[in-house]
Amino acid sequence: MVEGDGCHRVARDHRRELVGRKFVSKSPNGRFKAGAKAIMNAGGVLIRIEVHGKNLFYFFGTAKGPATVVVHIHFGMAGAFATYKREAPETTANTRLLLESTDGEPKILAHLSAMTVEHGTIANMYDALAAKLGPDPLREDADPMRFVEKCSTAKKPIGAVLMDQSFMAGVGNIYRSETLYEAGIHPSQMANTVTKNELLKLWAVIVKQMQAGFKTGSIWGNKHKPFCYGQTKSACGGKVKEWELAGRTVYACAKKQLLDSKRPPVAPISVKTGTAHIKKMSPAVVAEEKKRKTGEGLAVQHVALKDDATRAAALRAAAKKKASSKKRPVDAITQTSSQSAPPMKKRRT
Repeated sequence: MVEGDGCHRVARDHRRELVGRKFVSKSPNGRFKAGAKAIMNAGGVLIRIEVHGKNLFYFFGTAKGPATVVVHIHFGMAGAFATYKREAPETTANTRLLLESTDGEPKILAHLSAMTVEHGTIANMYDALAAKLGPDPLREDADPMRFVEKCSTAKKPIGAVLMDQSFMAGVGNIYRSETLYEAGIHPSQMANTVTKNELLKLWAVIVKQMQAGFKTGSIWGNKHKPFCYGQTKSACGGKVKEWELAGRTVYACAKKQLLDSKRPPVAPISVKTGTAHIKKMSPAVVAEEKKRKTGEGLAVQHVALKDDATRAAALRAAAKKKASSKKRPVDAITQTSSQSAPPMKKRRT
């Protein structure tokens, strides 16, 4: 699943490359024909991009007028929004939207594949959906007290709360386990028993981890491996337990995360939300190459941001894999076998 930091990375690049440009739009697989037509009728100019958690909103209109059409995108498990300035690959059966710039250089082609791609007006699409979502830790206007106040009356575990996007937008299953571990809160602790200061600390941890994910392009940030997600022992050496909570497997450390409603409160935490102050983020190709070197599968985390560099790297990796899979020469195999074979014992006569 593409979590909130991955969506903000897509938005950061697209605000720089696509906003203000004029496009013609098509739906290669035919599943977004009405939306592609609406973009064209609106004027085809991308006016602005908004992100709320795992939801992206692209606003289209005319160069001199307001946006009149909004495209809502939710990547799901393995969506992607790729931009190409050089040679673009062929679209696939999953390509819902194709944007092609028409206003000069550099010429840009953008391919979108996602679980959800729908369009509407600002009122019935953007305003309506944004109102249902909780604060996004990576937005500049995020208010943690909305999260704190809603938790105070929530009669369900904090681990279930974090998966509910109406409480906080952007956190997925991996961040749930990793942030609750760092904050020292048991996933099954009832949300309405977690103190205000503990919730503010959890918010700060979530902001920090997701900002690191935004900057590096990896959900692990600058960590060498997870704190507890998918582990048998946590970072502090405690035994990790796993169970299903809110439809997904959650992980917790038996040593650090104790299920106890009487835990002492922590000091209030002040943290800067959003991503505007993070001046530089790792390019998509760097994040993807790091993932490729570790051999980590797509089921763990998915890199949604794609461009010319990621495509070139993927083609090189595919060529390298193909070359290495070819059978070695017979003489090389014979030589290796003769070198590694043990000397034969002499038979007694």
